[in-house]
Amino acid sequence: MLKFAVIGCGNIAQRASIPALIESEVTEIVVCIDINPEIAEDINIKFGLPFETTLEGALEKYDFDAVYISTPIGTHLPLIKLAAKNKKQILCEKSLACNLKEVEEIVTVCKENECALFEGFMYQFHEQHKYIRDLIDKNEIGRPLHFQAWFGFPPLVNSNFRYIKKLGGGAILDAGSYVIHAARHFFGVEPISITSVVENEGHEVDIHGTAMLNFGESRTAHLVFGFDNMYQNKYVIWGTKGVLTLDRAFAIPADFSATLTIEKQGVKENVSMPKCNHFIEELKYFVENYKNSETRNSWYDEVINQSTAIQKILES
Repeated sequence: MLKFAVIGCGNIAQRASIPALIESEVTEIVVCIDINPEIAEDINIKFGLPFETTLEGALEKYDFDAVYISTPIGTHLPLIKLAAKNKKQILCEKSLACNLKEVEEIVTVCKENECALFEGFMYQFHEQHKYIRDLIDKNEIGRPLHFQAWFGFPPLVNSNFRYIKKLGGGAILDAGSYVIHAARHFFGVEPISITSVVENEGHEVDIHGTAMLNFGESRTAHLVFGFDNMYQNKYVIWGTKGVLTLDRAFAIPADFSATLTIEKQGVKENVSMPKCNHFIEELKYFVENYKNSETRNSWYDEVINQSTAIQKILES
């Protein structure tokens, strides 16, 4: 059992990550941490867990091995540095930091303190993506040439951190990070060039974005992400012999079964995907691998590569 402190206990944490940490057979929550003291009652009533308002306070009073960070992106850097200097393993929700410079600083401090560092894109551990990969490996749609993904949602309340620059807001770091990550991991290589169009529409952060990624060898990705629009959460893979369309790709409740549409010339089939709690699967993966030095080094490289792609979109 890996003992965790959960940092950031907002709505998503209470609905998904905290229950997953409790239900998982390989993790245990020692203490919950949030700067809002009013959340303490919710944490006690719902989960019966102790509560602190600072990581410093939790470090003084409790013994834990790792931190699960679920706070706004703009707060990640100091939290990770403090956790790493106290030799804690780190599982941090995406995006890891606001820019490449911060990510490089985080990687440096984690290496110095020999701490695991994993950026939490939980969607990748859902069983449905393994099903799709098996179809591709069996040559069901031929050679994949194009990956297309959409992720975005309707307007949020104006006070939401996603609209606030100093808290690491913006569509690229939030919804955009998913589709960028998915494209990179689907092709298994880094893009050789990126072109993008990003709009802020009067906000202090980016609100909508579109990016075209060239992976070489006729492999491309078209990615669309944003706030303040109709909800979208899917991807399409276009191959030489067929097309796969997954109607729910990234944010997926544990009891939800997505639909995969398989199209070939003159044939169309809908398949119900397996249900899966991808938060629990992510925790299993982290616990199984955080001690492996080779895997930890690959995680360091991964967060640098992900942040580099995001930086290129921001700059282009």
